[in-house]
Amino acid sequence: MSKTVIKFENVSKKYHLGYMNFNGFRGFLPKIINRIISTQNNPFQNQNDGDFYALKDVSFELKQGEALGIVGPNGAGKSTILKLLAHTIEPTSGKIITVGKISALIELGAGFHHELTGRENIYLYGSIMGLRRREIKEKFDSIVAFAELEKFIDTPVKHYSSGMYARLGFAVAIHVEPDILLIDEVLAVGDMNFRKKCYERLHEILSKGHTTIIFVSHDIYRVQSLCKRTLFLEKGNIRKTGHTPEVVAYYYNEMNKAMILKDPKAHERRWGTGEARITDVYLTDSAGKKTDTFKTGSNMIITMNYSAAKKIDNPDFRFTILTIDGVEIMCASSVNSENVIDFIKGKGTVQCFFESVPLFQNTYTITVGISNTDGQIDFDVWPNATRFIITPTQNKDMSPYDSSLIRWPSKIFHCPERV
Repeated sequence: MSKTVIKFENVSKKYHLGYMNFNGFRGFLPKIINRIISTQNNPFQNQNDGDFYALKDVSFELKQGEALGIVGPNGAGKSTILKLLAHTIEPTSGKIITVGKISALIELGAGFHHELTGRENIYLYGSIMGLRRREIKEKFDSIVAFAELEKFIDTPVKHYSSGMYARLGFAVAIHVEPDILLIDEVLAVGDMNFRKKCYERLHEILSKGHTTIIFVSHDIYRVQSLCKRTLFLEKGNIRKTGHTPEVVAYYYNEMNKAMILKDPKAHERRWGTGEARITDVYLTDSAGKKTDTFKTGSNMIITMNYSAAKKIDNPDFRFTILTIDGVEIMCASSVNSENVIDFIKGKGTVQCFFESVPLFQNTYTITVGISNTDGQIDFDVWPNATRFIITPTQNKDMSPYDSSLIRWPSKIFHCPERV
């Protein structure tokens, strides 16, 4: 049985708002003068002074070889967890237990000395991680090759771009063979090919079952792909933890509620000439029952009611399914269907039938629109007109850990001998 390598027990981290770090007497005088002046100019300058909990009574544990995703809005406390694990800050209360060597990719350039070259920083970081010079030398060529920095390895890193920082940081972090690997949003600055290479390496690392990974990201699909378990953090508190698809669905639902509370009219935003107007959109199952919850492989019908003030020839009705963060998955268009609509005038209804919806468990949105045939003129476009949830089935041909978006029906045959 795998051993526990990370354990948070009722961990809290408290900051005092308005606190000034004087850094000795030389820093004291100018800061205190500036504070007095700013307070005289604005008597409410320090009204936010007080205690702020970045984390409050957070508990979780991870076993060797597991990967945990952490999601949540900005300011939720995600990076605070990583910094506590990396021992760059200390908890206000609670207990943190880690077992083994920790490598952290939390901030660009963290652990590097800006005046040193890439080569010198590799040796510096390696020595901090407890590697001997001989061990670093053995890994050096592989680190440089992975980072793709052969031409710049003897250049001071202060001249590196953010992408070069990320490449060097990731390459060093994985080559020191840590027991625990902490990753924040650092990889977001890399180019597409390098990010792909990094995620492939992370999957390779996990497959060996030795390294435990905590992955913080707003890229939900990377979290789903990499982590079987996810923790949803908000305002320093754990809202939900468990199997990644379930936590992600809950996270999306809560974030949508928060968005509606913040901007109640966001759902009503739309554009178009107004010559035709979408009056209603709703979903039904194959029995005609209104619902917003479907299972993978079930049928779904989108009904759109409209009103056209005047005759419009050859209109195009579009039904687009997107992920909750706006990635378009599929689009059905009446122009490309068997039943082309010659014209519309007055009130009417258009239905779009999706047979055996091939989507996996997640929350999705639907954008609908009416335009002319070539799509150059939009009469009415209603983004995020409605949304629906796909729940998992228990079919034997579906993996409960599948991180894909679409289920493509397939059959697999085994041939004992090569064909």
